[in-house]
Amino acid sequence: MNIKYLSSIILAIIITTSCTDNFEEINTNPNNPSTADADYIFNYVLKEAGGEFGVVTNYNYTYIQRWIMQTAAVWGNSTMPPYTIFDQYRIQIIWEYYYSNLLLNSHVLEKMTKDDPELVNKYEVARIWKIYCFHKVTDLWGDVPYSDAFGLLESYTDETIKPKYDSQESIYENFLSILKDAASGIDPEKPFYSNDMIFGGDLDLWVKFANSLRLRLAVRSGNETVVNEILTENNLISDNDESALFQYIETQEWWNPYFDININSKNPTSPELTGTTTPKISELLKLQLDGTDDPRLEIYAQAVETDNVSYRGVPNLMNATLKENQAMGMGVSTTSYIGQYFSDNPTLTKPLLSYSEVCFLRAEAAFRTWTTEDAQMWYENGVRSSMSFYEIDEVDIDDFLANDGAFDNTLEQIMVQKWISLFLNGWEAFSDYRRTGFPQLKKYDLELDGVKIISYDWVDVDRNTLPGRLPYPDDEIDLNNANYLDAIEIQGGDSYYQQVWWSKKFGTINY
Repeated sequence: MNIKYLSSIILAIIITTSCTDNFEEINTNPNNPSTADADYIFNYVLKEAGGEFGVVTNYNYTYIQRWIMQTAAVWGNSTMPPYTIFDQYRIQIIWEYYYSNLLLNSHVLEKMTKDDPELVNKYEVARIWKIYCFHKVTDLWGDVPYSDAFGLLESYTDETIKPKYDSQESIYENFLSILKDAASGIDPEKPFYSNDMIFGGDLDLWVKFANSLRLRLAVRSGNETVVNEILTENNLISDNDESALFQYIETQEWWNPYFDININSKNPTSPELTGTTTPKISELLKLQLDGTDDPRLEIYAQAVETDNVSYRGVPNLMNATLKENQAMGMGVSTTSYIGQYFSDNPTLTKPLLSYSEVCFLRAEAAFRTWTTEDAQMWYENGVRSSMSFYEIDEVDIDDFLANDGAFDNTLEQIMVQKWISLFLNGWEAFSDYRRTGFPQLKKYDLELDGVKIISYDWVDVDRNTLPGRLPYPDDEIDLNNANYLDAIEIQGGDSYYQQVWWSKKFGTINY
């Protein structure tokens, strides 16, 4: 966050108003331009953060989902064993995407609606959505510019063009405080947007979303006191119909990115290469689903008919140099792509914060004895709501919970089921893994003679080999150097293989 973003600030409203025309019809009042601008910006930040178009989805499935072994590349290989990592170009892009785009516009929206009592709901929801966007940034990098991040909107000083880094601990404390305040500040008697694509203008659901997001962050940061406060209030997302969902639309510019990937991967001149950029289901996830007779397997993966195997995942971390992928028979037509529910559906409904996640958060809190709730009940509610979202028959859900999915009173089982329910949400699954070490990631250890397998074993992956955060972009080193140096001194360096604050904190919590 530095001087190069000044032009973004000047153009913030212009950009948003030019990017929403094809997404949804917006009611505007030409006699009240500030309100109209707020409508446009609200539409824009919900669309961009909810839909994760372009680079955000690309980086999710190309990196994060593969790190956490939800999906895999066609041949399962890494170009930089043990993990393919972001280069500086991509780090810079995703940093700018959030700061110069989502967070800046969310901050502008907050400022535009702050001082008018009639716009209290627009103001409070702007604060809630800004935190929804901002927590992804601090979860990826740790300490980041926060309290001074958008000072250029007020004045042009050395401090505002070179904002200090806040500690992740203080950022989380502020998140939790703002979410509580914003939820209590929503007034159902005051007006709200007519273009709310998440909850259709239902302010009660925005309150529940704020409280549920607060629960996510309280559990992540190990804040037992806040967890109990939230559960005492008990105004959370309470069924699938109340989940925060994003609905893509059947217009090419705004349709489901996985559908777009699949369409663009079609190769009529070389059919053998068709679909090579579409993600495959990982072998680890496939084995988990198959080994427990989980009915979600046929939704998450596309069937193949090779060697009498209906579903075949791709093992992550295959070493291409050693031709491990060739020895394992990885190929376009011999392994399972992600399910057609995701890849062939332009109008996919995407969970942002689901009832299933809320259930697993409550199950984890109960397991850790932070609360007096029943961990088994919330575990079962989490599994049931995840399966019900995909319209799996109740009898099949009951059978799963009575047999292979029966609660075994371990944190690992809670987190594995949460990982399954978060399919294609690599950001959240990655955060859970860094906190808990679950699921236990695995790879094949092969002994080869050329491309002939002499022996193989399914072995645990060392948790310390998985990236714990992203390094800061080079622009921060060049243009905000003093604050950058302070931040890395506090954090102990600037490496992929460091842990963010809440991950370090959970290293001291017995699980």
